[in-house]
Amino acid sequence: MATLISTKKSKKCYVWVSVVVTTRGRKFYFYHVSKFKSAEELLNFDLTLPKVDKIYCDGNLAYNTVYGNKIPTMQKSKFTNIVENVNSQIRDKVSYLVRKSKAHAKSIEWLDHRLAMFFVNLNLRG
Repeated sequence: MATLISTKKSKKCYVWVSVVVTTRGRKFYFYHVSKFKSAEELLNFDLTLPKVDKIYCDGNLAYNTVYGNKIPTMQKSKFTNIVENVNSQIRDKVSYLVRKSKAHAKSIEWLDHRLAMFFVNLNLRG
């Protein structure tokens, strides 16, 4: 799932979130910050992820381009709800993502650092 961060055209960036669930049910959370919401950015993110058998996603066209051979499942399931839950936690707990506040991220680098801390904590809790 790619989430828009800023509404200014010059400062737009997206956070791609992925949750990998092992056969034993352990969840691992990954993210990628990009300036564009494109198939190329999704492919760059996918190259850093562990290989999986099933993919659950929303209807973004980038998913069909990258995962065409695996045919992503675009229906609601418990796994898409897990990703939506992570997106909600990011919006609630990472103050850099709150628009029009003093804590708003001024650069992609600082946003990336803050998201790294958030995801490390999320993976340690899991």
